[in-house]
Amino acid sequence: MNPLQIPFDLQSAAKTGGRNGKDHSHPRQPSDEFSMLEPQGDAEFWPLSGKPFFYVVISRAHLAKRFQLLIPHKLSEKLPAARVPTTIICHGKTWDLDYMGDQVTKRFQNQSWGGFATDNKLGTGDACVFELMEGGSSSSRIKFRVQILRNKFPAELMENAEGYNMNNPINID
Repeated sequence: MNPLQIPFDLQSAAKTGGRNGKDHSHPRQPSDEFSMLEPQGDAEFWPLSGKPFFYVVISRAHLAKRFQLLIPHKLSEKLPAARVPTTIICHGKTWDLDYMGDQVTKRFQNQSWGGFATDNKLGTGDACVFELMEGGSSSSRIKFRVQILRNKFPAELMENAEGYNMNNPINID
């Protein structure tokens, strides 16, 4: 059995940004078309499917009044260069957002991202993994599956963590 490696480097976490706009962030129950995007049973975490993804360690900028979340260039170059409706699926619920691909800084529309962050009680130090499930550069709609990793590092592992960063991952057997 391979150990799970968790690379965790808060100091090198990327800063993100965005602008205000219309709010489409209220959660709704997923329809049948989204059921295959969510893990089965009570799984809190699941393996990535191999599709493009990005992660962000939540900072104050992601949670402040402006609720800023940029999409990294490595992923945004695979997305439309237009404003596109986007669905985020997390914990059996969905949120409707807008992806702002027509802006210089590719991002989620701020207020709708803020609704997701608030509904999921995201805090500084939490991490979100956004996996692109549907959509591409010519798509008229995008879907992401999101996993939330809470900033609750186990105290019993802390004594063995010599910096816990990308070059020194913590192995969990």
